[in-house]
Amino acid sequence: HGTWCTQWDYVADRFGSADLLPFTISDMDFATAPCILEALAQRLSHGVLGYSRWKNDEFLAAISHWFLSRHNTQIDPQSLVYGPSVIYMVSELIRQWSSAGDAVVIHTPAYDAFYKAIEGNQRQVCAVGLEKRADGWFCDMVALEKALSRPESKILLLCSPHNPTGKVWTRDELETMAELCQRHCVK
Repeated sequence: HGTWCTQWDYVADRFGSADLLPFTISDMDFATAPCILEALAQRLSHGVLGYSRWKNDEFLAAISHWFLSRHNTQIDPQSLVYGPSVIYMVSELIRQWSSAGDAVVIHTPAYDAFYKAIEGNQRQVCAVGLEKRADGWFCDMVALEKALSRPESKILLLCSPHNPTGKVWTRDELETMAELCQRHCVK
């Protein structure tokens, strides 16, 4: 509390009551790791805090190195784009990969900002409900295929780990979803 934190300091603004425990935002409710604080302190000691260009060789090389060392994948540094937030990029990809009136398939329950990003771009939400079982959340792949096969379905907005359930998709589930998207020409 007292840090301008959306999750904790603005409960009443968001829900109409201040005496709630708001477990709705993926906030960082723990201290930042010392190595991150040290890196930030080093950057701050540089002293120049103006408008920096993100598309410079050093920054692009660092991203390329990360993809190569972490995922054994080479990327073209010139293909990188700047994204100030996740929801901004979700909205941009929705605009790039679909047209007004098209559908975006999501697993529900879903993060509320996904609805706003989809509907705010004049697209339809096509919900595929996850099933809660004793051992976790599951996607009915037959229901998912039915949604993906609709002619207006252009995008599967996949959240991993899933928000808000926390479900971590298995490799088999991801491969099945990828194959279904490919079969129905869904991005």
